[in-house]
Amino acid sequence: MANTSQNIFIAKKQKLRCSNCGNSIPIEHAFVAESEDSKGTCFACSPFVNYTLLPPGNVALTRRSKKHSELCEVLFAWNQRRKRYERKGQYVERTAIIKAEEECAADEATRAIKNEKAAVIRAAKDQAYILEFGAAIRAYYPNCPAQREYEIAKHTCEKYSGRVGRSARAKQFDTKMIDLAVVAHIRHTETNYDSQFGKGKGKKEIRSDLSSSIKRIINSWK
Repeated sequence: MANTSQNIFIAKKQKLRCSNCGNSIPIEHAFVAESEDSKGTCFACSPFVNYTLLPPGNVALTRRSKKHSELCEVLFAWNQRRKRYERKGQYVERTAIIKAEEECAADEATRAIKNEKAAVIRAAKDQAYILEFGAAIRAYYPNCPAQREYEIAKHTCEKYSGRVGRSARAKQFDTKMIDLAVVAHIRHTETNYDSQFGKGKGKKEIRSDLSSSIKRIINSWK
């Protein structure tokens, strides 16, 4: 199996410079290094020039192509909204992808059955977690409207949403995470927050205007 020692970043800083050829790395160009702040090379000077980018999405294909490739590097791009780098695929040899596709085709039916069973188990665990998170909200906000705790939990725990309900601290039922989830719910459902955009005010100003109303509702729910 290939050993990944570095990553490939889509540069978001203009100051990066290739340690091999000395050229600057333009924004939106690939930069090979352990992190974007560490020294590395431009993509043209890296061993991955003739490698193929395999997009994410197929776990089996990703794992198997890495196994068959001499080298494997992960591509990351900056998500401005979430303020973090996110995986956008991996560079592997084209022959490795072909071998991986053949293996995936050979056991596709078997994997489909396993994946279906695993999906059922995950769905049951997610539902149990939502119920537990809802119970934690009710314990902390005993006077919130009936069944509202589960509405909040379902929304804030939605998969792939990036919301606080999916964080490790939320899964420990951290009170700060519960507060964030409840405040977000109140902001969108108990105030005119969403309708205020496009009227000349920014997000911070709108939230500041509504802070006293939200605090009053929070105190009544507690």
